[in-house]
Amino acid sequence: MISGILHLILAAAAPIVLGSGVEARMTVLESEQRDGYECSLIEYNVTETERVRSYLLIPDGARDGAVFPGLVMLHDHGARFDIGKEKLVRPLASAPENIRRSSAQWVGDNFDGVCFADSLAALGYAVIVPDMLYWGSRSSALCRRWSRMKFCGEEGDIGRVKDLVYEGQRAVYDSLARGGVNWAVKTLEEDAAAARLLGSLGFVDKDRIGCFGWSMGAHRAWLLAAFCPEIRTGVALCWMTLKETCPPPYKASDYSMLIPELRDRYDFPDIARLLVPKPFFFLNGSQDKLFPVWAVERSFRRMQEIYESEGACGKLRTEFFDGPHHCGREVQRLITEYLDSCLKDACFDGGGA
Repeated sequence: MISGILHLILAAAAPIVLGSGVEARMTVLESEQRDGYECSLIEYNVTETERVRSYLLIPDGARDGAVFPGLVMLHDHGARFDIGKEKLVRPLASAPENIRRSSAQWVGDNFDGVCFADSLAALGYAVIVPDMLYWGSRSSALCRRWSRMKFCGEEGDIGRVKDLVYEGQRAVYDSLARGGVNWAVKTLEEDAAAARLLGSLGFVDKDRIGCFGWSMGAHRAWLLAAFCPEIRTGVALCWMTLKETCPPPYKASDYSMLIPELRDRYDFPDIARLLVPKPFFFLNGSQDKLFPVWAVERSFRRMQEIYESEGACGKLRTEFFDGPHHCGREVQRLITEYLDSCLKDACFDGGGA
């Protein structure tokens, strides 16, 4: 199945439905009522044998028949693997202490203390936030040990454990590749499964589903929007550049986003060929040290040219904000206003990638 998807990607084909029709068989493991919404820990199948855990945030009113726009929110990389979905959602009270502390520290440093998924759920969005392979509930035993050492004082050589966990990304990539699976494509399929699951829920308007991601999550978001018909719009924060800024040899952290066949033939802004005419918002910090401003500017120009050539002027929004690689409160405001304009005010006209 992977090779078929890659063939379609490389051919810049029409929209495809990712996945093999596997029944989700969702179960709710635990729920917690919060202010204006319910937070549930769910588990569902992405293949016949593999299940993924996600947080599902459901606004109050769902039980009374209300229908809400949906969001697939995709966590970042950050070389922090003990948490995934907890980078965007406040963990349940029953979560281990190290996970609750890790989440609080990450959200404090990168989101100005705001659990962004919780914030959007309180505003009336149904939100799903899945764990990517090697993060959160799908991290390694060694990673979980690092987390207990970092946040709960467990003894050990934390520096060595951290290095081993970081370099473990290469082993994940290689192990999957030996079985004919590309890690980034697997993630794309799983993110699409989350979108399909969200759209199948009776309290979600399947015609008003968007996505959001910051950093690696942004990379996931623009791929998801390009290849998943269920996604109608989205926001990619702090991930766009040109290939020349990130040549091989690759660092361990590059492997979770690496599709070699794709990079051989296309540059990153060429994703606009598959996004058009969907409305989409790319936002980057003018002080972001991970992505040179000149490369982002050229990428944005190229993407706008693609949209213009397809008669979709005004559908693509590309902007810089005055700040670093960060998702602070002001940036969250811009993102929320954009999502509201598309998913609550229905700015799109039904066009798909």
